[in-house]
Parts: sequence; C-alpha cells; structure tokens
Amino acid sequence: MKFRLETVWVAFGVPLFALVALLASACTKNPAAPAGSSSCTYANSLTSVNVGAGGGTSTVTVTVTGSSCSWTATSNVAFVTVTSGSSGTATGTVTLTIAANTGAARSGTVTIAGQAVTINQDAAAAVVCTYTLSSTVVSATTAGGTSTLTVTAPSTCSWTTTSNASFITVTSGSSGTGNGTVTLTIAANAGAARSGTITVAGQTVTVNQEAAPPVACSYTLSTTTLTAAASGGASTVTVTAPSTCGWTAVSNAVFITIPSGTSGTGNGTVTLAIAANTGAARSGTLTVAGQTVTVNQGAPGLVASFALFDPSAQGAATTECRFRNLTGQPTTCTLQSTSFTFGANTIASYTWTVQYTYVTVKTLTQSGASPSFTFTDVCGQFSSTDDGVAQPLSVQLTVVDNLGATATASSASGNQPPLQVRLFTCGL
Repeated sequence: MKFRLETVWVAFGVPLFALVALLASACTKNPAAPAGSSSCTYANSLTSVNVGAGGGTSTVTVTVTGSSCSWTATSNVAFVTVTSGSSGTATGTVTLTIAANTGAARSGTVTIAGQAVTINQDAAAAVVCTYTLSSTVVSATTAGGTSTLTVTAPSTCSWTTTSNASFITVTSGSSGTGNGTVTLTIAANAGAARSGTITVAGQTVTVNQEAAPPVACSYTLSTTTLTAAASGGASTVTVTAPSTCGWTAVSNAVFITIPSGTSGTGNGTVTLAIAANTGAARSGTLTVAGQTVTVNQGAPGLVASFALFDPSAQGAATTECRFRNLTGQPTTCTLQSTSFTFGANTIASYTWTVQYTYVTVKTLTQSGASPSFTFTDVCGQFSSTDDGVAQPLSVQLTVVDNLGATATASSASGNQPPLQVRLFTCGL
C-alpha cells in the first residue's frame, strides 16, 4: 500500500508541521534563561515552610531541567536569611535560617528560582508571670535590724517592692526581674508592739515588731509649734526625758530636714533645717519623741510695679510719653520699677518688654539688674500730627527675687494704668 504525504500550508505560507514545531519550542523554553541557553524549567521541593517560635533552618531543593540555567534565592522578610544557596546554574539546595519569634505569629516569603516559598512561623508562647515569696510574715525584735526575703519568678517577669510603714525601709531589692532578694531594715522600737507591711511583687508581707521593755518614760518638748521665715533657716527643739528613755525625731515634710538629733536617750536637742520657700505659705510636721511639732513657714513677699516718666512732666509720674521737641531733638522717656518685697528676700533681676507703634511696630526689651528702662524716639515722623496722635504703649515688667520667686506687672492691668505715646510734629 502506498501513502502520499502532502505538505499542508497555513496562513502566511508557513507549513503546518513547522508551526507545530515552533509552538512546541516556545512552551519549553524559560524566558528568564540566559541568551543562547537551552530551554530551562525550575521546580522547588517546597512551596511553604512551617516553623515553630524558636526558629531554625530549612532547606529547599531546586530541580533544574536544561543547561546553563541560572537562578537566585532572596529573602523578602527580615526574619528569614538565605544562609547558603543564594544562586546557582543547575540543580541545587537553598538553606534558610529563620530567627526565633518573640511576638505574634508571622509569615513571609523568599523567592527561589522566581517562585515564592511562604514561611509561616508560630507565635511565641505567652509567659505567665507568677511570684513566690520565701515568707509573707517577718518578726523583728525591739532593737530592729535587717531581714531578707527571696522572690522566685520567671526570668522575664519584673516586680517591685515598696514599704507601707515608716519604720520599715527597703534598703535593697526595690525592683527586679526574675529571681531576686529583698533586704529590709526595721527601725528600733521604743514603744508598744507594732505591725507594718511592705508590698513585694504585688503581695503583702507583714512585719511584726516587739514592744520595748516597759519603762516609765515621759517626754517634754520645748515647743510643739515653730514659725519660719520664707528664707528658711535653722531652729531647735529640746527634749527632756529620763536618762534611760530613748526617743527619735523624724521629719514628715520634704522642706524640713534634721541635721542632728535624729535620736537620743534622755535629754537632748533636735536641730532642724528649714528650706527657703519660693511658693505659697506652707506647714509641715516632724515627730519628736512621739509628739508632733508643727512648722509654719510664710510665703516670700514680692510685688511688681512701675511708673512712667516723661521730660515734659517735670519729674512727676505720668501715663504718656510725648515725642515732641521744638528743634527735632530725640525725646527719652523712662520706666522706673517701683517693685518691692516682704521679708528678707531681695529683687535680683528685672525684665522689661515695651511695645508701641510709630511708623512700624517697635518692640524693645531689657533684662538685668537695672530697675529702670529708657526708650527714645523723635518727633515729626510719619503719622505724627500737630495735636499729637496717641498710640497705646504696652509695658510688661517681670521681677525675680533671690529665692527664685517671680512677679509680673503689665500696663492697663491690676493697679497699673493704661499708657500711651503721643506723636507730635516737630517745632510745636
């Protein structure tokens, strides 16, 4: 039997078998392959990787069909690193290192041979903070002393210690993370049995202290009320007591310190140092031999004020500065501070701000120890008139005393009258 093969032609005059061969060649060739290389195909062994929160490594095998077929591996997220196999020209292995995760679950991708591989990582396990104390009750003798507590907790769990009683001081271990030790100092007890608490890692620890031995002790203070000037200073309180009777002196106010006489036996003297007061009047107390001594301190007195003087007013204070002269000479006006203090404080500095409009807005300032301020201008400028057009004169004075207190006065405010400048043409 004989067969006849005929060439079948398609559009544009191309034989059908040639068109089929051309399409087959296009389907197997990798567009990314280097020029002149054979057809390349790539297959990754994994398209996704699941990793625990602790991180680790994973490998992906790249299978390459064809010759001289190059490929690369790049990470698209910070927590994944390509540690080996970042590129190749044949079948190879890519090693990925995934960092430990300390937060929520996360995902990212790496691109291997032009294909995405997804990395899914579990969230970090939540740390549950629990705290165990070596004891929740501490017993102390009359003499007081030190005591320690241990805190057991996970390494990432923080805690604090605070005292809730004046006779208990946290001398170390006021804060910590994980396991730690708290050291307490318990003051001597000169009176009845007492209890106080501290809070450690959110838990209450009770400190019970024995009473002092029974002694017929009585204490007499030279005064229970002291008055201090705003500038502060020193003062004393004397204690009269039997020779075997101990006592302490403790300040209950931050502006009162006790340089000497914080404790004693029998008669003694407590010396107080009272800080200068820069604010309102205040009161504070100290406890001496179990009795309350009140310290009343007055506020520093400081009042800001000023007066305006114009040459034409012949030395008297006035409310306006007149820029006026027959020959066109400049006119100088003076602002004089009339500020004053109460008590021993003194004014240390003066800050002036002066503003008025004459052709333009003029702002003048001065700071220093001088209580006066002068400003000068001339008649006959634009906007001046024969009758002297009036413009507001704004003045502000701030004074500071040697204690740091401040006071401010402004024109047209409080006891200060409104002020103005008068702008005249020259020669009138």
